[in-house]
Amino acid sequence: MHKMLFVISALLLTSNYGSGQLFDSDVYKVNPWIDGAVTLAAVGTNYYGMKLVDRKIPLDSAEISLLDANDINAFDRSATRQDASYIYQAWKLSDYGMRGSFLLPVLLMLDREIRQDWAPVLLLYLQSEAIVGNLFSWGAAIHVDRIRPLVYHPDVPYDDKTFKRNKNSFYSGHTATSATASFFVAKVYCDYHPELGNKKFFFYGLALIPPVFTGYFRYKGMKHFPTDVLTGLLVGAATGILVPHVHKHRKIENLTFMPVTGQYTGFALNWTF
Repeated sequence: MHKMLFVISALLLTSNYGSGQLFDSDVYKVNPWIDGAVTLAAVGTNYYGMKLVDRKIPLDSAEISLLDANDINAFDRSATRQDASYIYQAWKLSDYGMRGSFLLPVLLMLDREIRQDWAPVLLLYLQSEAIVGNLFSWGAAIHVDRIRPLVYHPDVPYDDKTFKRNKNSFYSGHTATSATASFFVAKVYCDYHPELGNKKFFFYGLALIPPVFTGYFRYKGMKHFPTDVLTGLLVGAATGILVPHVHKHRKIENLTFMPVTGQYTGFALNWTF
């Protein structure tokens, strides 16, 4: 994942089109050098952050023997009571959900106007995924030790319980990554089509499907508690929406300047909103 983001970002910025009109967009203000540097730096810090996560000391038999699912809050407790024989299939399905979400921005290329702005849109998407990766690694995984639900289940093989990332239940990175992609697509499409009005909420509703699918199977695979999945969904959705939003061109409309003379000399400003 990190290598893929880094390679695509580097190729995009070092190509013959790394500057100039290719990054011009009527909707987004994207500086290929500044936003490219931010993206590449974020990929690097996320990669290093996950290296730190992997340095956590795995659970041992003594720690595992002391765990009691009844100590978990009632809302999350059901995650520890899933079918242990199904977890491997659930893991595969959640991986398919996350990886499939990576391809969702390709749907934007079906729109001619967005297709013309493929370079700034692609760079913003890479930046969104790099940022959400940092939010997971540096904002949660490094500092929060929440044991995954599967460790509490008596029928899960011991080797799976001592996996090095079993203290990283909070929050669901798979769900966050998936939500970033799907909500990014919804946000960009709606930004290019402001005439949608309130119909835009239909597209945001569709954006829920990929992360909900991914998060559900992270839950069924006893990788995450419901609160982990919900947090990942919120973090990913916010990232997918906010990154393109902060890059939007700001148009000041209904703003009038009028010179004033008389007792006082200056300008009067009238802003209608």
